[in-house]
Amino acid sequence: YYITNNLRPYIIMRAFVLVALLGVAYGNLCSGVNKDSLKGVLAAGSAGASYFLGDLCPSFDFESVLLSGECRALVRQGACYGIRASTYYTDVPTYAQLAADVPNFAALGNLACKKAAGCFDQLRAAFDGCVAGNANFVRDAVARAEFLYNQDLASTVNDFAAQNSGSLVGDLLGMALNQFSSAQDIEAFLNMHITEGISADAAAAAEEALAIAREWCASGCTDKSANFLAGIFSHMQG
Repeated sequence: YYITNNLRPYIIMRAFVLVALLGVAYGNLCSGVNKDSLKGVLAAGSAGASYFLGDLCPSFDFESVLLSGECRALVRQGACYGIRASTYYTDVPTYAQLAADVPNFAALGNLACKKAAGCFDQLRAAFDGCVAGNANFVRDAVARAEFLYNQDLASTVNDFAAQNSGSLVGDLLGMALNQFSSAQDIEAFLNMHITEGISADAAAAAEEALAIAREWCASGCTDKSANFLAGIFSHMQG
């Protein structure tokens, strides 16, 4: 009894520390991430934005738009998750890995519920400025994206799809590559599937999407979906 009684505070403290550590791991994905690695990822993002948007939208500033206000936490946590994932997933993911990673998905999802609407407003204001300064901004940005994709990524994506043929990810990617090989393919798809009303009122469509997202968050769907996925992944792993 004496030993048990004296151990109780120690056990309680150990349990408290464990819960605190779990809260940090799943509540702050940047905990334990090398600061230089994070700075490198964010610097690469800034350089990429300048490379892509530089002459198309000189007013766009990566730091003021994405590393401040409502976007800051989303971008930083997303970057930290990417750094973690780069060492966690070294091959085609297993169901066990996915199951163990579900709490991190949920953490990002719940953060998005808190920050995404405000971040969307920041991005919309920035891109409204791009359009105001360049009437052809959208058309030029699509053309730039296609050029950079074909120059830097197309062969890598095609190789991945071929090497992973027969897997869910590989087959879905292969289907997408077969249907969309150029900006013209994407434009044709949108013209076929998006109604004239939505096309004429894209702002209203965006607001509707935000309303749906708010309802999702208010209903606690992120955690419910996380629990559902964790169960599926664990079952599939056996």
